[in-house]
Amino acid sequence: MFKYGVACSLSDVSTTAPIILRGSIEQLCEQAKEIGYDGLEIQLANPRQYDWNHIKKVCGEYGLELIAFATGRELGENGLCLLSDDEKVRRASVARLKEHIDCAKEAGCQVIVGSMRKHIPDQSQREKYWNYHRDAVLELADYAKDAGVRIWIENILSYISNFLNTMREVQDFVVELGKDNVGVHLDTYSMNMEDNDIAGCYRYCAKNLEYVHFSDTARLYPGGGSVDFKAHVRALKEIGYTGFITTECVPLPTAYDCAKNGFEYMKAMEKIVDIELGASRFQ
Repeated sequence: MFKYGVACSLSDVSTTAPIILRGSIEQLCEQAKEIGYDGLEIQLANPRQYDWNHIKKVCGEYGLELIAFATGRELGENGLCLLSDDEKVRRASVARLKEHIDCAKEAGCQVIVGSMRKHIPDQSQREKYWNYHRDAVLELADYAKDAGVRIWIENILSYISNFLNTMREVQDFVVELGKDNVGVHLDTYSMNMEDNDIAGCYRYCAKNLEYVHFSDTARLYPGGGSVDFKAHVRALKEIGYTGFITTECVPLPTAYDCAKNGFEYMKAMEKIVDIELGASRFQ
């Protein structure tokens, strides 16, 4: 069985962001637990502003796991980018991600590296930017290993970042990196636009796949659009994935309805796939 998480924020961010629940850790835990989720993903910038020991304690009291910190807000709110041509910006970006790692150690969770890479401005110099990203993640991986934290590299659709868009590209990057605490993180919203052979891509990434985001077309909750989630769930079952699937969606029609509808749809789809896979043994 999968575990299910929900994307949250501890601050009041725009409802256009793919973050479902917003509020204090107590409010987030109460809503997530009521619906049935197993864990929280926290999307944040400036991580040192929070008391992570307290947050971890509250999550434990509700029986919820703190899954990961999503770091994309550092780009949008603080202009931090791992592919910047300005070395000072690159160094500040790595330094801030080390702060996320420090806080993740306190909180007992992992760190996602995704949209902080932004765009490669000149594809003829792709190797240079590849090296910027590789060197940064190598440094972060070594730092995170000492802290007992894992780094998850996320595929991002090309209109947000023109680098590491497909599932195979992320897998190849992680394999080339060769760090045992760096894993693949896949997002269905990006996959829907960037990948064609969903089942084949899951098989390609299976060895390193550690985390998955589910969101439907238009960033709606799973079941609110046209993504074939049965294909995703079936592929995950077939490769033996047992980690978290986290809803990362815009909070429509309301935050609570989004969280509840997405959760119930995912649980129902998992049950359907289990039934179909069970029946296939007799065919």
